Amino acid sequence: YKGYKLYIVDLPGTYSLTAYSPEELIARNYIIEERPDVVVDVVDASNLERNLYLTIQLLELGANLVIALNKVDLAEDNGLEVDPKKLEELLGVPVVPTIAPKKQGMKKLCEAILKVAGVKA
Repeated sequence: YKGYKLYIVDLPGTYSLTAYSPEELIARNYIIEERPDVVVDVVDASNLERNLYLTIQLLELGANLVIALNKVDLAEDNGLEVDPKKLEELLGVPVVPTIAPKKQGMKKLCEAILKVAGVKA
């Protein structure tokens, strides 16, 4: 992206780093041991409460975090309004609305990743 090569690791989907399941253990160990430059936390906007538990755990670990606020279209269809700017203000990390199947928000997500990684884009 913009001449930069990004090494991306897709960890197993999990809602927690408590390490009760093999998926949680893999994700937790990778983040703690490998200390990635950036962690992209894909948060389901239509189920915010469940997803933010992992977000808080990642922040507590000191991860350099970018939140991809996904499924914003489904949340809106269900009458839920999530304010990404307010969420960003409360959490202190970039929050980028996305709609993955339509590839909406991907450019802004890449920009946020580069910024958090300390790269001048």
